[in-house]
Amino acid sequence: MINPDVRWSCAAQIDLLGFSNHIMVANCDIRTETGGQAIERLNSLEKAIQLFENEKNEYPQLYPNGLEYFRFNDALFLGIDIENLAPPIGQTRLSGGFSIEQLREISKQDGKSDPSGTVADAGGNVAKFLGLVARIHKYINACEFEKSFPGCRTVVASGLRKCFNTRKGKDDFFSANFSISTAYEAETKGSSAGIKGNHLYVEDDIAVAISYCQPAYAILGFSKFVNTKSSLVTPYEYRHKETIPPRSTWSVSSSIEMDIMKKRHTFRRLNTSVLSNLQLFQEYENFKHSENDELEKQVLNSLNSSTPLLEDVNKKSKITDYPFLSLRFKLDMDLPHFFGK
Repeated sequence: MINPDVRWSCAAQIDLLGFSNHIMVANCDIRTETGGQAIERLNSLEKAIQLFENEKNEYPQLYPNGLEYFRFNDALFLGIDIENLAPPIGQTRLSGGFSIEQLREISKQDGKSDPSGTVADAGGNVAKFLGLVARIHKYINACEFEKSFPGCRTVVASGLRKCFNTRKGKDDFFSANFSISTAYEAETKGSSAGIKGNHLYVEDDIAVAISYCQPAYAILGFSKFVNTKSSLVTPYEYRHKETIPPRSTWSVSSSIEMDIMKKRHTFRRLNTSVLSNLQLFQEYENFKHSENDELEKQVLNSLNSSTPLLEDVNKKSKITDYPFLSLRFKLDMDLPHFFGK
């Protein structure tokens, strides 16, 4: 029997790196110049919140339903409940398959897609959530780098949540929520478990949920390719002036497995620039209803093609061959401006 008070949730923890050490360097005295610099770092979190709140008011279609968030000191937590999507009874993880009832919900009897209230709709909500988290992560890192600070680390995880009412009768999303617990525990394990640096790590169940939404799944596939920047000049490799040296190569990060609360979880470092496009998957789909330039055609082609092999990505001759590796929807960029309107 399904308990309506128990939901499958997604949560993200975005944490400023080295914040506690920064305070310790100031001898825990925030009145000093160094202590003041540490506190100043919190502004990047507040600015990010202000940016997406304003955008959400203007373009609500880009945002998942029921977005919850709050900042606690140097960490920002975000989360959503996912309707029409939950692990089988007796399990806490998604199976990656459909039940007969879910398959009936995906399409109407006349064969036309009916996304509202289906697992495809649920997958789209998870995609928009992850896209937003990636944009926030990227924005905070940019703010941090401008002042030579180490940036932030983000962990996105899933889990069951029991609706918990406060003494005032309000459902507290962040209580009895094991997606939050999983994200927190993974981030706490840190470098010793493979969660390193100022990167974004995503639990595999999040990706499984997004796979139910075909266009978002196509974009997600490119996020496994991590850009490895290289210098413009290789000291011991002469190239004729008519040739262009490669500016970067791509790699795929290994999966990271860890036990959290006696359960095995798998995380992967993903490309935040690619993930930023997830909030726009519906806008990209609309390209098929208009006259397209070359870039729009390549976007549509990528939405309807299998994820390329790593060797093919590294052999690409034009930047538009795989547009999602180059497109980035910044948090401080206006939507019409992104599309050149």
